[in-house]
Amino acid sequence: MKQFLFIFSFGLILSSCKGLKDISIQVERPAQITIPKEIQSIGILNRSIPAPNSGLEATLTLERPEGDIELSGECLRGLKETLAQSERFIFVGCDTTLEAADQKSLGFGYELPWNFVDSLCKAEKVDAILSLEYFDTDFSILNPGITAVNAVGQILSGNNTGVEVRGTANAAAGFRVYHPLNENIIYEDRFEFEKRWSVRSYSAVDAMNKLIQRQDALYQVSYETGVDFAQHIVPLNYWEWRSYFKGKGEMKIGGLHAQVNNWENAIVSWTNVYNSSTSGKLRGKAAYNIALGYEVRGDLQNAQKWLQLAYIDYPKKTVLNYEYLIENRIWEQEKLNQQKN
Repeated sequence: MKQFLFIFSFGLILSSCKGLKDISIQVERPAQITIPKEIQSIGILNRSIPAPNSGLEATLTLERPEGDIELSGECLRGLKETLAQSERFIFVGCDTTLEAADQKSLGFGYELPWNFVDSLCKAEKVDAILSLEYFDTDFSILNPGITAVNAVGQILSGNNTGVEVRGTANAAAGFRVYHPLNENIIYEDRFEFEKRWSVRSYSAVDAMNKLIQRQDALYQVSYETGVDFAQHIVPLNYWEWRSYFKGKGEMKIGGLHAQVNNWENAIVSWTNVYNSSTSGKLRGKAAYNIALGYEVRGDLQNAQKWLQLAYIDYPKKTVLNYEYLIENRIWEQEKLNQQKN
């Protein structure tokens, strides 16, 4: 099942010209982190469990290893569920758990031995291992002292406008991707995610009571960290805004075809306008629309060709902006080809 993210705003720069009509299209964008396409199945390893009583943090906060296991497990649950919705990987499996190489699970430790990685991949029938090497979370109330001072000040001044209490949860995860074929770690980096909440009330105490509880916040940020990281390693489909030129006759008919996603006939109508018109301005607008039709059909090379023709007859910033966008998509297409099966 493909994933779609909500409307991407990049295309909005195109619709500032009078006579244009906005339309949303589906666009596939490459992953920000490239996992080579030969890796078609991947195993998930939780290697972030700190050793019992490891360090000052556990002593001071009375944190239990079981709690760390649960939170890191939430992170990997979000990761696996999101990857399962993508067509990028044929199989996502493996639920092995190990103690962290760094005893406090706050940083990268030693790498896994390659004989272990190889045996784990063979046992789980996967091409590579994605390992959560460390995981740390924190929740704090932003400026609690200032909130209390403001509340007292409002009461003394008779100002009953209310108090806002804000909390933020952070997660830091260290990920490695082990590829046993060449005994190569193809990805290693720290990944951070933050989530915020806010509550307004006429009472500072009431606002504090209504704010999300620390444990609930940590579970949420842990899960969403996994989701966010997964979305960085798989190509995603986005709804993006584009625009086409309105008009009369065949130009209008082409627009009607576009609105019902009949792009083949839309291109035919606009091509008729381009071939038959003696007006350079109208030919340029028709060529611009044809380029849009080819972009929707995934033919970026033809889209760029028609935009170049459009700019000759209609040298406007609208056309130039769209050409820049298509040029960027052509560059991204090369990256997509490296990532997709």
